[in-house]
Amino acid sequence: MSTAQPKEWVTVKEAALLVGKAPRTIYEWIENDRLATRLNSDGVTEVLSKAVIRIEPTVRRGRPRGIPTRR
Repeated sequence: MSTAQPKEWVTVKEAALLVGKAPRTIYEWIENDRLATRLNSDGVTEVLSKAVIRIEPTVRRGRPRGIPTRR
């Protein structure tokens, strides 16, 4: 029985499915320079699957400290 290796580069949608997040979260990580990207031959943005898996546990949930809630 062979173990399927994940692709090295995956689309944003595939990356979101890989870590159980919404695609918008992956785009936020890209905008915050947490993930490197490239465009494939079809012009679709791709990210390194290993980087997505590595970064997911380090991302904190919730509002950053020092940002008050609206009241």
